[in-house]
Amino acid sequence: MKESVGDSFIAETSETKIAVLEARLAAVQDELRLERERYAELRHRIRNDLQGLATLISAQSRRLDRPEGCARCAMRLRSAAALHNALDEDGASDIRMDDYLWALSEARRNAFDDRIAGKMAADADICLDYRRAQCVGLVYVEAVTNAMKHAFPGGAAGQIAARFRRLGYDLELTVIDSGIGFDPSHCARGNGIELMRGIARQLRGRLELCSSKMGAMVRLTFPETLVRGP
Repeated sequence: MKESVGDSFIAETSETKIAVLEARLAAVQDELRLERERYAELRHRIRNDLQGLATLISAQSRRLDRPEGCARCAMRLRSAAALHNALDEDGASDIRMDDYLWALSEARRNAFDDRIAGKMAADADICLDYRRAQCVGLVYVEAVTNAMKHAFPGGAAGQIAARFRRLGYDLELTVIDSGIGFDPSHCARGNGIELMRGIARQLRGRLELCSSKMGAMVRLTFPETLVRGP
C-alpha cells in the first residue's frame, strides 16, 4: 500500500517537532551544566572566604587580653565551612546519609561547648537525592540547635542523641534530648518549629513533637521512595 500525501505530511511534521524538542532539550542541558559549574565555583569561593575569615579572627585573637570570644567566632566559621563540605560537590549525586549526618554532627559539636554530649547513629545503606538530603539535614540542625539553646538553661550539662533509620517503607529521624522539656502547645510557632513542619510537608511526611520532664523528642518520618504530587 502506497503512503498517502497526508501520511507523509504528518510524518514530516512529527520529525520536525521532534527535532525542535531535541534542540531545546540540548540547550537546556547545556544551561544546566553551566549553572552547576557556576554553583560549584560559588561554593568553592564561600568555603575559601569562611576559612580566610576564621584565620583572620584567630590571628586577631592573639592580640587581645581576652581572646575567648574571637576563638568562638573562628570555630563557628570553620564549622560553617565544614557544613559546605558535608554535601557531595555534584548535586545530581545521591548522598550517603550516614556520612552527611555525621559531618553535620561534627560541625555542630565544634561550634558549641562540650557541656552537652552528642551522639549520632544512622543506617549505612540509606542514600537520598541532594534536595531531600538537605531537607533532612535542616531538620536535624534545627532540632539540635533548639535543644542546645533551650533545653539546658543556666549552663546545665546534658545529652542529645539523634538517629536516622529505615522503618518499613518510611525513613525516620529522631532527635532526643535530656533537657527540661517544653509544652508543644506553647511553641506551635517560633523556635524553628514552623520551619521543620514546612520541611516535613515538602518531604510528604510528618513532624511530631513529644516532651516530658525527662526531655524532649523531635521525630520526622517520610516515605523513602520519592512521592510525586501537586
